[in-house]
Amino acid sequence: MLKQYYDVKQAHPDKLVLFRMGDFYETFFEDAYTTSKVLNITLTTRNKNEDNPVPLAGFPYHALDTYLEKLIKAGLKVAICEQVEDPKKAIGLVKREVTEIITPGAILDQRLLEGSGNNFLSAVYYDDPAKKIGCASLDMSTGEFVFTEITKDEIVSELQRLQSAEIIVCNTATEEWLKRFKLEHSTTITIFDNWQFQPGEASAVLKKHFKVKTLESYGALNKTMGTTAAGAALAYVQSLCKDPLTHISGLTYYSLSSYMQLDEISRRNLELTKSIRYGTKHGSLISVLDQTQTPMGSRLLHQWVTHPLLSKPEILARQHVVTLFQSNTAYLKDLRTTLRDFGDVSRIVSRLGALRINPKELNSLKSYLIICSELVSVLSKYEIEQFNPWITALGAYEDIVALIDNAILDNPAHTISDGGIFKKGFHSDLDELLEIIHDGKSWIAKLEDDEKRKTGIPSLKVGYNKVFGYYLEVTAAHKSKVPDYYIAKQTLVNSERYISPRLKEFEAKVLSAEERIKNLEYELYRELRQDIASHLMRLQRLGELVSEIDVYANLAFIAWQNKYQCPVFSEEGVLHIIDGRHPVIEKLLEDEDFIPNDTELDSTQTRIALITGPNMAGKSTYLRQIGLLVIMAQIGSFVPAKEMHLPIFDRVFTRVGASDNLAQGQSTFLVEMIETANILHSATPQSLILLDEIGRGTSTFDGLSLAWSIIEYIEKYKKALTLFATHYHELTELENIYPSIANYNVAVKEWNDQMIFLRKIERGGADQSYGIQVARLAGIPDKVIKRAKDILRNLEEHEISPQGLTATIRKRLNHNINQFDIFEVLMDKTDAKDAIIAEIKDIDLNELTPSQAWRKLQEIQEKL
Repeated sequence: MLKQYYDVKQAHPDKLVLFRMGDFYETFFEDAYTTSKVLNITLTTRNKNEDNPVPLAGFPYHALDTYLEKLIKAGLKVAICEQVEDPKKAIGLVKREVTEIITPGAILDQRLLEGSGNNFLSAVYYDDPAKKIGCASLDMSTGEFVFTEITKDEIVSELQRLQSAEIIVCNTATEEWLKRFKLEHSTTITIFDNWQFQPGEASAVLKKHFKVKTLESYGALNKTMGTTAAGAALAYVQSLCKDPLTHISGLTYYSLSSYMQLDEISRRNLELTKSIRYGTKHGSLISVLDQTQTPMGSRLLHQWVTHPLLSKPEILARQHVVTLFQSNTAYLKDLRTTLRDFGDVSRIVSRLGALRINPKELNSLKSYLIICSELVSVLSKYEIEQFNPWITALGAYEDIVALIDNAILDNPAHTISDGGIFKKGFHSDLDELLEIIHDGKSWIAKLEDDEKRKTGIPSLKVGYNKVFGYYLEVTAAHKSKVPDYYIAKQTLVNSERYISPRLKEFEAKVLSAEERIKNLEYELYRELRQDIASHLMRLQRLGELVSEIDVYANLAFIAWQNKYQCPVFSEEGVLHIIDGRHPVIEKLLEDEDFIPNDTELDSTQTRIALITGPNMAGKSTYLRQIGLLVIMAQIGSFVPAKEMHLPIFDRVFTRVGASDNLAQGQSTFLVEMIETANILHSATPQSLILLDEIGRGTSTFDGLSLAWSIIEYIEKYKKALTLFATHYHELTELENIYPSIANYNVAVKEWNDQMIFLRKIERGGADQSYGIQVARLAGIPDKVIKRAKDILRNLEEHEISPQGLTATIRKRLNHNINQFDIFEVLMDKTDAKDAIIAEIKDIDLNELTPSQAWRKLQEIQEKL
């Protein structure tokens, strides 16, 4: 048996082999250690009395789904090795084969997946990283297959956006981005054969699968990098799956230039799909927007949120459909109630395409097709012409419903090898065999009565078990009445079990019928499954239809429920928001109303809003709010605002909050500077930049200098609409230098030495940072607060006053010095101090009288 295991393991060295032994799946050697650790099950040994006992860990076969999910979530690849012949009929060792291979990126069973997200396997290919990189992504569970060509700088962000469960590369891939990706993410990285990444080979794989002579119809013209990645991805899943993958029926090219670019930093800071605090969906934008009723709708909405549009006509088209659904809220509620009854159509249809669908899943598919007629009924009530294509398409599944309904029992067996699948009347030969079984029950009852009468044993009964088959059971008290033609088979405590020639003859007939029924049902089911699979394209379209309707109805419902308004797009470069609200925070607040705020930026006038105010006042919330409203607008959603006008933004950049990257030895300040550098390099005049507390991770003067120069750089060279929140109130002087910069502050009210946050953005800059008051709110001990006040008072009374720099700047402004920057001011102060130090060093104390020394000290003091 171990030799058999060795052969399987040698063929699958990178996979954990689940080896079927009777009613258990067992793992051996290193696999056993891994299994024991991941599943938290006991590690035992086989042949424990020998010198080298074999490590062993296993679990019951009926617990496979539970344990398999844990193994896959741990990033492991699993090969399931089943017994492929009946142990009773086996001559010698039971034959075993690997029947299924499951990896994190190659999963067909929806029980192992979350319904709300795709499960992408991504392949990456390049021959020269200085040129384009091909990236193809395949979701085996839905059949979605897409590819693109991007730059080295974009690849990590794109893989993060896709949330790829597994990434395959050739074994020569050693690029820095891949090393960084491995370091920062737990995604499974798989090395695939080099020859599968050869452009010619990859192209041949795609052409053979899609049965075409050219790939041009898939948008693949001059896309060698992308199609090579796609071919490698398809070849990889084909190497894992013995079943046909007909549900992978198309390949779609997409360009990042069609969508707003959101790097991983911005997606994280804006908390689009996962909150920073909880690390889950809770507290994210998607937690508010995703009230979809179907798994397909949820996945499509996730794609929309991470792919805001750049095409104004496409955005307006989405807005229009949302408006149509919102036109009648009663119908909208009925529609959503109907949608709620749909399961994951796309994933069930994919299992059909792979010929993995079981009888119960076929019945589920039938029920979803029946719901289509209810969906048609609700959509028809709207009497909207634009809904007619949906109505027509949804009404086209009656033939498939009839095909399943005429064949499958209402409660069929789960597996096709067990029989008990088809209705009476579906197949005449099957009906005859079933009649034998049915008549057999009557025959058994008659035999029992006959034997009771013949033997005079009133307690005699006919029974059955899998070990002995049919038997006659007689209690010990009547053993003397047993006739000679009864053959003893088993002795129990209070009874004996026998067989008779007549009973064995019947058993052979019944068991033969049962075996024939199973075999016939198995073949009939395979034929039926193939017939239904011939309608695969139509059924895949159903998943797409339902997801589209669900997302539009969802956005309409969210807008109605939360009083969102439709944003207006213009070409004027103006971001105008009246009473904007943070879509997530307003839902999380329980005891208070969210305070709305306005925003006014103009590419020809005020491009930069400089926002000052204390920590905890709401600056970061306000910045995130603006970013979220822009993204919501560009996915076609309504927004939480009384009014919103905006241009099409090509990118939204955010640098909000503090974080470090200890794994790469990067401090909080270094991470901040790296992220800021990316913004300064990548932003365009059509971008929106949101910067919060730049420079706080270093010394005051260093941070202030950097913040000042970053604002100047954006103003002079990037011309992007920008919101810059800071605690450096000295920066408010920039408004007096650049007409494109305007000061705003978060209103705060002081009362009895306490601070009250008003959460309102007002025109004008803040004159202090309220740091000590914030510290008190945070629970810092009173003694620390009192001492901090004393130190602050001392600083304000001397030359190192935080106001000193501002005073110097104002003095220069009063002397009509129009062009200067902060570096000139700091240099002047440094030069003056150096001169005084030099003067002190040059004094010869031996030549000064006491009165001369006193006067010299006065002169130096005046210069400081």
